[in-house]
Amino acid sequence: MSALALIATVWFAAALVYRALSMRALSTLCRVEDLDFDPVPPEGALVAFRPLHGFLTRLEHSLETLWRAAARGGLRVIVGSADRKDPALRVAARVAARFPGVRSEIRVAPGPEGLNRKLANLIQMSEGIDDDLLLLSDADIGVPEDYVLRLTRPFKDADVGLVTCPYRSVPAAGFASRIDALITNSHFLPSACLATQLEGLHFALGATIAVRATALTEAGGFEALLSTPADDFLLARHIERAGWRLAWSPMVVDHLLEPEGWAAAARRHLRWARVVRHMRPLGYAGQLVTHGSVPALILAAVGAGVWIPCAWWVLEGVWLWRRRETLGLRPGDLAAIPLADLLAFAIFLGGTRGRARPS
Repeated sequence: MSALALIATVWFAAALVYRALSMRALSTLCRVEDLDFDPVPPEGALVAFRPLHGFLTRLEHSLETLWRAAARGGLRVIVGSADRKDPALRVAARVAARFPGVRSEIRVAPGPEGLNRKLANLIQMSEGIDDDLLLLSDADIGVPEDYVLRLTRPFKDADVGLVTCPYRSVPAAGFASRIDALITNSHFLPSACLATQLEGLHFALGATIAVRATALTEAGGFEALLSTPADDFLLARHIERAGWRLAWSPMVVDHLLEPEGWAAAARRHLRWARVVRHMRPLGYAGQLVTHGSVPALILAAVGAGVWIPCAWWVLEGVWLWRRRETLGLRPGDLAAIPLADLLAFAIFLGGTRGRARPS
């Protein structure tokens, strides 16, 4: 056996083990319906912050899900932007008018100077707020109606300072968007779940986060994150360093993709990859083992048999299909697994270079 074949064999075997473990972690930590869910109403006042920036084709739907959850969970909603002419503000005002029973407010101000403009927006939105629990979510996130109870349930433990939950990408129209979602749902999401199982929870996923106000203050507030592109990761780290525990909710929220095409999707994935590499360089390097298609193709190229990559993709398809409800998978997505795998590897390589930037 040549050196290349030996390396590819070891790589492939490691990828196989990793993939099996990550799929098991996905099933454990991401449940569309948590059968053991025991609703515990949160104590204290609640407020949701949703920073806005520019028009999104699915913005009205994502905001409607937040207002609907707020109506059910007694949540106050504050949305904000740095620009009074931001078209997203008109959408937010329209949605708010449909839910007169929900206390809501639109705040517009540039916020402080700094690299991370989303955090600058959050800072101006949160001025004068003294609520006990703060629920943060991105503009392109759709949430379930029981969002408030599920996300705040872990705060029944007094030592919990932050709660995070997983998200799945929901594609827009077009093949590029389906591949975009498949890359996130079949690579990033299982890896995040396995990292949580193996290492414990030491990060937050920025799609939606709940934080105890006392913990945020002791961790330096939003101001401590103004100069970083990885605000969600550092928020969790700062709160943990302040002596609070991080908690995971198995609720899965929806990341609603835009019909933005191949180039914009690639730029977004590369930005995420560079942020991960910036914050966890060793962990990022270890992601090499997650890409089983590459060693499988190498083995086929050196004569070990074309059946190896075919078997790998069939096995992946079986694993993913068994979790189709959680991932929102369609039958046609199975045929796109090889392309998604290879593009995910290309993004991994691209993420090894370049500067991490905020969204």
